[in-house]
Amino acid sequence: MKHCIGFDIGNHAIHVAVRKGDNIVRGLTERLAQDLVKNGAITSFEVMTDFLKELKKKEGLTVRDAALVLPAAHCYCRRFFVAANTRDQLMFNLPYGFKDFITDDKSNYFFDCAVLNAVRYGDGRPPEFDVLAVAARKETIEDYINLFRRAGFKLKTIIPEEFAYVNLLRKMGDESHHHGILDIGHNAVKLFFFNGSMFDSVRVIDYGLNALDEVISEQFGVDNFVAGTYRENDFNGANNLDGCRAIYGAMALEVLKAINFYRFNGGSLQHLHCCGGGSHNEALMQSLRTTLPVEISDMKELFAENKGKGAIDYPLIAAAAGAALQ
Repeated sequence: MKHCIGFDIGNHAIHVAVRKGDNIVRGLTERLAQDLVKNGAITSFEVMTDFLKELKKKEGLTVRDAALVLPAAHCYCRRFFVAANTRDQLMFNLPYGFKDFITDDKSNYFFDCAVLNAVRYGDGRPPEFDVLAVAARKETIEDYINLFRRAGFKLKTIIPEEFAYVNLLRKMGDESHHHGILDIGHNAVKLFFFNGSMFDSVRVIDYGLNALDEVISEQFGVDNFVAGTYRENDFNGANNLDGCRAIYGAMALEVLKAINFYRFNGGSLQHLHCCGGGSHNEALMQSLRTTLPVEISDMKELFAENKGKGAIDYPLIAAAAGAALQ
């Protein structure tokens, strides 16, 4: 695709990246209506269709081809070894890598993978491929295709977040060292480990900025949705409440545990790139810098060679950009 729009639909907001040629030329973030997306699942495809139509009109989005970051709630993404001699054999064997996760009929799922390495034995055994594989229900994929079609887009690519970051690291040339991407999202904090652009593993903390919203909600006597706006704007020092600072410390400690576990198992980590809404919370970022034994780099470094114009909020549109670069 010469031009493409990448979409990353979160629980709290939708992030969009417009690619023209090899460059991300525009990025935007739009907050979603309350409960339109819950735990990664769209609660009303009709309302989401209207939302995307309005966004397309309001922002003058003329590129039709689209790419989507598939929420983790809708797919399984694993790295494992699979034996194969041919592409057909690889695809035939791929579902068996998900036998501990998929209990219903495998014909209900789409499977795909990226081959990271090949191990050849030379003793008659078929080679083993180190793959980053994904499985998603066919019904889910069809729902998203129809959603974007009704909104005026043609969904050409659907990939998990891991693949989006691989694309981003590869296309932006950041392949020379070990590093991590820390996505501080609304419902979870995810730490992705990479060797260059090769995905290694991911650790998930099952709470995110929503925990801060609960503290702010209780303090100011508003619902969690309004509390989110207080957090985003640091209304009356909301981000410096004692309860919020306790959560920053807890998050930083969980990330530290993940880094130490990764290093204990032989992994190397030189620095972290932070993205997601939490990357704009300076009090949280200061807690991470104080606690973690690695350098925290600006996400903009991954886009240093990007020729886009205007102010692009790279930490928020990073995954959408990776999808657009597929």
